[in-house]
Amino acid sequence: MKVLLGTQHTIEWIVLGATLVVGLATVTMATGYGISADPGVGAGFLPLVGGLGMIAGGAMWAIQLVRADRTSAPEPELEPATSAAVAFLSSDNEEDSDEAELPDRAGWIRIGVVVTSIAGAALVLPTLGYTLSMALMLAVVLTFVGKRTPVVAVGVAVATTLATRLVFDVWLGTALPASSIPFLADWGL
Repeated sequence: MKVLLGTQHTIEWIVLGATLVVGLATVTMATGYGISADPGVGAGFLPLVGGLGMIAGGAMWAIQLVRADRTSAPEPELEPATSAAVAFLSSDNEEDSDEAELPDRAGWIRIGVVVTSIAGAALVLPTLGYTLSMALMLAVVLTFVGKRTPVVAVGVAVATTLATRLVFDVWLGTALPASSIPFLADWGL
């Protein structure tokens, strides 16, 4: 039992180290691409944010592991406690089934609604523009998959679309597709 716990602990530290190395490499490469550009953000901005997120997550994980080392009492001879990372990496987990379960009829309908709404948004994007296409797609998914009332679905879809437009169009300076319909384009949609 003690050997198994030590092995699991070692695996967690190895995965943590790999996470930190990949995060640091991502940050290093991102700075080489350029963080900012003249019209907005540079090609390295998103990888920089992702790499910093990996480093921050790894640091929090390291703190958790160090605290667990300090506060751990001798384990009883029962089942060893496993972390989520060790349970995921362990191939001898008896609870996992080798057979993948297919979705039921309702699951296939939800998958169809999501795929159809994404394809529909992609088809109407050049005509309606980003704001209307995304708001319609989100409203459909929230209504039929999320089981929200149409009023709530439209409200959340509009708020989410406007928030993404604020972040990408206004703050980051990314050009989002505008509508090809003249009166919608005049409104900035």
